[in-house]
Amino acid sequence: MPGEKILIVDDDSQITTLIEFILKKEGYLTVVAHSGQEGIKLISQENPDLMILDLMMPEMDGYQVCSVIKSDEQTKNLPILMLTALGSGKDFEKGLESGANWYITKPFESQHLLKRVRYLINLSKKGS
Repeated sequence: MPGEKILIVDDDSQITTLIEFILKKEGYLTVVAHSGQEGIKLISQENPDLMILDLMMPEMDGYQVCSVIKSDEQTKNLPILMLTALGSGKDFEKGLESGANWYITKPFESQHLLKRVRYLINLSKKGS
């Protein structure tokens, strides 16, 4: 049910603009952070339904961001979709081990992204 808020965390503004366009077209609300620290801070302010998280960012990578979120009692149930250029099996496993709920590699198909967003939000709502 669109209207849910999605936090997009990626240091590449072209990517965040593209993801925002795709999501807003489907009726989702979006909030953007351009660093891991900013993303973590925005969770408590914005209370998103889902986070789309890049892995390769300066200072704090997506694995670290994911670990911080999943180890905090207040945010541990936030679904996290990792969206990254790192596509090896090892990267995928490390992403899931750090707490991500799904992992999509760039470049991505917009319909695939939307299906995963819907799936993770619906799954999260059933669990709460």
